[in-house]
Amino acid sequence: MEDTFAARLRDARRARGLTQESLAELAGLSAQAIGLLERGVRRFPHPTTIDKLDEALQLAPEELAAFKRLASRGAAGPTATQAKPAGPAWVVARQLPSANAGFAGRTQQVDQLTDLLRGTPAQPGSPIVATIRGMAGVGKTALAIHAAHASADLYPDGTLLVNLRGFGAGTPVSPLHAIGQLLRGTGVPPDAVPGSLAEAVAALRSRLADRRVLLVLDNAQDVGQVADLIPAASGSAVLITSRATLTALPASLHLQLEPMPVDESLRLLETIAGADRLASAAARVAELCGHLPLALSVAGAWLVRHPSASGTELAQRLEDESRRLDLLGVDDLDVRASLSLSIEQLTRSSDPLDHSAAQALTLLSLSDAEDFTAETAAALIDTRPTDADRWLERLTDLHLLESRAPGRYQFHDLVRAFGRELAARLPGDEQAAALDRSLAFYVAVAWRATSIGDPNAARMAWPGRPPAPASPAFDRSEQALAWIDDELRNCLALIDQVRDLGGRDELAAGLIVGLYNYFAMRGSMSDWLPAIDRVAAGQLDRWTLAQLHADAAIALAELARYDESAVRFGLARDLFESIGNLRGVSLATNNKARLLIRMHRYREALPLVEHALAVNQQLDNQRGLAATNLTLTEVYTELGDWTAAEAASTAAMQLFAAVGDKGGAANGRIDRAWARAKSGRPESAVPEIVQAMAELEALGHRKNVSDAHYVLGLVHARLGDFESAIEQTEDALEIALDVGDLRREAQTRLELGRVLNDIGEHDDAVPNLEFALGFYREHDSALAEQTEDLFAAAKESTQRLTPTVRR
Repeated sequence: MEDTFAARLRDARRARGLTQESLAELAGLSAQAIGLLERGVRRFPHPTTIDKLDEALQLAPEELAAFKRLASRGAAGPTATQAKPAGPAWVVARQLPSANAGFAGRTQQVDQLTDLLRGTPAQPGSPIVATIRGMAGVGKTALAIHAAHASADLYPDGTLLVNLRGFGAGTPVSPLHAIGQLLRGTGVPPDAVPGSLAEAVAALRSRLADRRVLLVLDNAQDVGQVADLIPAASGSAVLITSRATLTALPASLHLQLEPMPVDESLRLLETIAGADRLASAAARVAELCGHLPLALSVAGAWLVRHPSASGTELAQRLEDESRRLDLLGVDDLDVRASLSLSIEQLTRSSDPLDHSAAQALTLLSLSDAEDFTAETAAALIDTRPTDADRWLERLTDLHLLESRAPGRYQFHDLVRAFGRELAARLPGDEQAAALDRSLAFYVAVAWRATSIGDPNAARMAWPGRPPAPASPAFDRSEQALAWIDDELRNCLALIDQVRDLGGRDELAAGLIVGLYNYFAMRGSMSDWLPAIDRVAAGQLDRWTLAQLHADAAIALAELARYDESAVRFGLARDLFESIGNLRGVSLATNNKARLLIRMHRYREALPLVEHALAVNQQLDNQRGLAATNLTLTEVYTELGDWTAAEAASTAAMQLFAAVGDKGGAANGRIDRAWARAKSGRPESAVPEIVQAMAELEALGHRKNVSDAHYVLGLVHARLGDFESAIEQTEDALEIALDVGDLRREAQTRLELGRVLNDIGEHDDAVPNLEFALGFYREHDSALAEQTEDLFAAAKESTQRLTPTVRR
């Protein structure tokens, strides 16, 4: 009888009447693992596997002894011994450095690697291969060494380590020299190592055949450096670490190592320095270290070396970005030195792409932008988007940039700090020119977006309006708005940054003026207003300052800060009047009237809007006439003059259509529908509002879509269709919440609470009315009074319906 482990296992299973699947279930193994054992693909199972099989099969003592003997490589039978190639005596190498007592965290990644190393290859006849990639200092080598120590008992023929020096001082180790190192590690005399790569590869594969060896190939430069070092048979395993992306290499696992999660960062810091030393400053220290294991280790070591210092003092020192990397260097642990190796890899390369990528990183680091695209990077670097894309991808391959979303790239904070050290060596005018190009690009895109969304707007008269950029190319307003969604935080960061350079006030203000259409349609007033005020403090043309005051007044009105809004409209009107800009005067006057409408002062609003109407008639300003007729519609509706409201809304729609303003025409349709609903014709209002809402959605005007849902909810409530009223109002609320619009949120919650209370859903009505009441108490005393009455009634109803608890 064949005396192998496979034969013994197969016979024992059959003797007990078990299938492979049933044995797998009893032993807690996979059916695939049982199949591999019985076919002899896995000839030397781990002792843990033997224990599981013993428990499942209830082996007799002599059977268990045979299983263990046949599973032990040292006691393998004659067939196995004869199968091993002849050659120098095998040396069981143990080349791993000692385990790091301070290793902490990375639990999930350690489990992934150790599970892989304890398993079987995905393909018979191939080794287990895992790559670990990530930026400098992220802990790739530490993780590989830790996992290798945890799994060393599974590889009785040795653990071999080669530092390939792909990134670092000196020349990267060639595949031939690396193979020679591996062969010598197994006992091959130096003079027996082949001198050609082809012979060396063949010798290594023969030497490792039928052996269980764990190779750790550290700091690989690229796939070409490691491909020939991988065994060609199952039994062995390879862990490869690299700053480069090696996903082209066939592997069982490609592990992307990111900076540590917050909890693991804190654990690592506390392991090194102690929780008491760090106290409440631990989280801030970890954040300033970018959750990078190398930086965290150095920060912890700094506290150890300075026993009188506190975690708070360490955090305060790290706050200074210009000195942060100085602090994060202790002995052979140095974040700056580690990062510089990646840059050296690029600068010493013979590939022009690498040199360009290194220069790109330096210029990109100047910007405070949160992230980049090929288009935004191209403007900063002064190149074409196609070239920028190649450079960004190369920097990402080396983990000098991160890409957490397709087409978007960002710095780790410490890489940016290192890049700025490099950028500081550039002439000052070269640094400023890069930021100027970036600002000019954003200004051009913002005005392109405005010209699509509102081509006839008065603000299009800004003297500094630039020509449309070649890229990005927008055909529709929604495309432009979506682009700004992604870039707004970078626009605002750049505005703050260039203010410190001086001499760029008008251009920075022009960017804010050009972003009006975006903020009016879907932006957050809490972002817009501070940005307006920051640029309005600069040295500006009077037209620009007047427009900024008008925009600030609109933002303040949206935030229900009505008194402040009125002041800013007055400032805008005076400035426009001082430069003879009647169109600006009419806009400020009309918007002041709209503000009075919002304050429920309809009779005060009427003469203002009539004055604005007269000015626009004098100017033959069709767009201005459309806007003032829209305002008149609101005034007449609230005053109950339905005939005048109908006429004004129809005129507004026709005028907006004539100037190509689809959004204005849609808003006119909604206002006309509401006037009809209030006049006693709610049935006719529904299709008008639905049509207008579809048009606004197509344009991407989310705030106006919210208003359309709200008005449609009001109409359904008048029709007695409370279910539809609630549905529409909740849709309006969802958009208000999404864009952070507190005024719209309060408005929709008030109506939602009113309807819910009317249909007896008092418990749901109360929190909505409570929110609205809090808002109106602060911003609108007229609405606060009626909201308070509704809230009190709803709350009383809930208390009345709550059963009394008897004691």
